[in-house]
Amino acid sequence: MLHHFAAGRYVYSAFDVTRRYDAVLTVYFSFVPFWGWRQVTVLLIAWTHGSLGVHYWLRARTNYHQFAPVLLTFATLLPVLALLGIWQGTRQVLAQWPLHPEWLEMTVRDGHVRDPSVNGPSWNLEVQLYWIYVVLLALVFIAWTTRWLVERRRGLINIAYPGGRVVRVPVGYAVLDASRRASIPHAAICGGRGRCTTCRIRVLRGVDRLPPPSASEQALLNRLHAGPSVRLACQLRPRSDTAVLPLLPPDIGTSETRRRDYSEASDIERFVAIMFVDIRRSTALVEQRLPYDVVFLLNHFFDAVAGAVVDTGGMPNQFVGDGMMAIFGMHAAPRDACSQALVAAQLIHGRLADMNRTLADELPEPIAIGVGLHAGNVILGELGYRDRFLLTAIGDSVHVAARLQELTKDYGCQLVVSDIVAATAGVEMSGFPVRVINVRGRGEPLAVRIVGAMNELVA
Repeated sequence: MLHHFAAGRYVYSAFDVTRRYDAVLTVYFSFVPFWGWRQVTVLLIAWTHGSLGVHYWLRARTNYHQFAPVLLTFATLLPVLALLGIWQGTRQVLAQWPLHPEWLEMTVRDGHVRDPSVNGPSWNLEVQLYWIYVVLLALVFIAWTTRWLVERRRGLINIAYPGGRVVRVPVGYAVLDASRRASIPHAAICGGRGRCTTCRIRVLRGVDRLPPPSASEQALLNRLHAGPSVRLACQLRPRSDTAVLPLLPPDIGTSETRRRDYSEASDIERFVAIMFVDIRRSTALVEQRLPYDVVFLLNHFFDAVAGAVVDTGGMPNQFVGDGMMAIFGMHAAPRDACSQALVAAQLIHGRLADMNRTLADELPEPIAIGVGLHAGNVILGELGYRDRFLLTAIGDSVHVAARLQELTKDYGCQLVVSDIVAATAGVEMSGFPVRVINVRGRGEPLAVRIVGAMNELVA
């Protein structure tokens, strides 16, 4: 690039010499081919570098995936067409010189291609630019070495990762930089500039010794409803030994990031309604069926049940065997959460009836379910291992809801719902039988309502 500047723009500005494309292509691909292929290499490197920069800049935008194919087509075609233009132009120019030698002589003369009074100063400037570049490059290495020495004078700390990996870095080193330094895969869609939350981590040790988050980091953490142990790896610069756990897979996509950022909280206590749904007599239902048929049947069941939960504002949370757990109220007030859960129970009854009619020929008997519904304070947090994490609810209310689902077998009903849900939702359920039960692990007795069929509810 320095040569192209010195031999082109500088010659034009200093000597008023215009070197047209016929002269440039002749010199680059006939007189000194090395110069020509060097320019082609520079074009490819610069364009590729620029395209990568644009991609990493835009990939965190909401609708980037919609116009990314158009940009990719443009980024691929433009350099290809440019190179084809260079090839075709050079081919035409070189084909003309044997037929018209006077044109070649005129081009060389008008472009001062072999004029030492022009090429001499041009070459001297080019050499000076090379030396300036070398000096600047040397200064970069000197600055890097100086920083390395200063960092080690401040001391080193250990950052522990899952799997027993420990990275030793200088005090004040960003956790994301530590991951990159040790070649530990770590999500960072925005490139580590604090513009997304994909690099977020859970600090497992030394939370009380962490420096406070900056205003920009705190704003992003507030959007996630994150607890004090969740930080952004690109912004966190610990000053003492710590242990961290990346919360998102390193290859997470932008669309999944938007979904998680919108729908998930982390390490917060919240009043929610918990629903457990389980198929009755599931062993008889799946016996003597091929595995594919069992999967087909369960997927239809979960589509009906989970679809009803989603449509009423809840979130299907766990699918275990032939059962499902759902959470209501992650982004709703307690009254709304309990009302949504009761409406979901009614909707599940209707959709299950539709499914039984549709698959009547496939089922030995209609699918029956038991549902337990309870509400209370839980801890919402992401649990898992390495890149397998799931936002779930933890607490006594979850245990109670599971126990109420089991009681549907004893009472021969479709739904057992705690009075807490009815009272919070403001729904009158005095028409349903009441039972006072003692739940294992819970000190106080709990009043529940026995609902024979969920379509009897009025929410």
